[in-house]
Amino acid sequence: MRVANFRPGIRQSTAFAMSADDTELHFSIDNLTPKQAEEYESLKDLMGFLQAALIGIGKSTDHLMLYDAFSTGPWPERLERLAGFFTRMGLDTIPSENWHYHPKHGFYPSVAENLPDTDTFTLYCISGSNQAIHNDDDFFRISRDLNSKVFFAENAPAFGIPVPETLVVKKKDLAGADVRDFLNKHSNQVMLKILGLSGARNVTVVNSLEECLAYVAEFPDKLDVILQERLDLAKFTEMTADLTITPDDISIANVRKIMFAGGLWVGNLIGPEVELTEGHLETLLKVGEFARSNGFVLPEGINCGIDYFINGDEVVVTEINARWTAGLFPTEIIKMAGAGDETCVAFVDLIAADKFEPYLDFIDKYLYTNSPAEFSVIPNGFSAIPQMIEGQEFYFGWQTIAGDFEAFKAVRAKELGDGVLMRAETISVEL
Repeated sequence: MRVANFRPGIRQSTAFAMSADDTELHFSIDNLTPKQAEEYESLKDLMGFLQAALIGIGKSTDHLMLYDAFSTGPWPERLERLAGFFTRMGLDTIPSENWHYHPKHGFYPSVAENLPDTDTFTLYCISGSNQAIHNDDDFFRISRDLNSKVFFAENAPAFGIPVPETLVVKKKDLAGADVRDFLNKHSNQVMLKILGLSGARNVTVVNSLEECLAYVAEFPDKLDVILQERLDLAKFTEMTADLTITPDDISIANVRKIMFAGGLWVGNLIGPEVELTEGHLETLLKVGEFARSNGFVLPEGINCGIDYFINGDEVVVTEINARWTAGLFPTEIIKMAGAGDETCVAFVDLIAADKFEPYLDFIDKYLYTNSPAEFSVIPNGFSAIPQMIEGQEFYFGWQTIAGDFEAFKAVRAKELGDGVLMRAETISVEL
């Protein structure tokens, strides 16, 4: 059985197992700071809705590893209902008899002891957390390098990839003259990044040396700190893309505009309005060549994400993500459902526990291809891990709205009210 973060849609029978892999690329979970430990637990919770989305991304010969929270209470029926939505949209889903449940804590050790009989095994990324499954030290090293903000910052410019001006220092050297000069040069408007989790975690804006020191205070002195020129968001638009890399070809799987609410990633704008010029394409393919030249390649095709900014035809690349990306999931479902020509907004939000069934009924009523409105809903997934907010129980939901997003917001407010997809009110679609 071959193990990697293969591209979606490979012909071979595949088992999917995805949890919070990023942390153990660069750190040991036995030696995390309090902040890292909190973010690690948060990311594991979020991974639940990625697992559910794989029901639709996979096929009838595939197998899926899910958190065991999905096996109790109302969740088996809710997963069956999600699978039914996917089927009605024309997707070939992973059948429920091929769903396997494992504890959120100790997920990969449990998976490793109960491997299904498939040709390939697809992980979110190769890391230390799932080493018992991949058992490949060489590819682990490649994955660690290509998912490292430090490795990319130090090596991409020599490969001809445009990046923001960057300074990499150890924490113990943050008070040095080089850092002060860098901050002064960029008028104290700088991005600070450290290695760690995805989804904009461990990335922050700093406006002074004091803010730099405060942000990394709990980390050891040997920590690598990346200081990067902050691009002017009045001029630049933040984008992301996925590549498929094989020995003979590098192709663009999708391009998306990143959407934020309250400073956090909430989703993506996907559709024909999202610009990809020849200049953009040339730079993105060069990033793929960089990844391939460093060993990140498989005959079956491997997935690689890129975070970048555009200003007209100008491209500035900020990070490479040699793994599956969150935005890959909805773009694949959109593609398989035949909604690629639609303006689509994929976003993550919260659903109050007592409104989860109305939420599913809403999807049912406005499901893509059968919606009576100017918009339709393409479900992606949801998590069975409860989130307690001000004493109330919520769950994460992940959906794509195709068509008129403002019309969706009005209908959502009327039919669902408070406690369901409220974050949508903060999202504005700018084409």
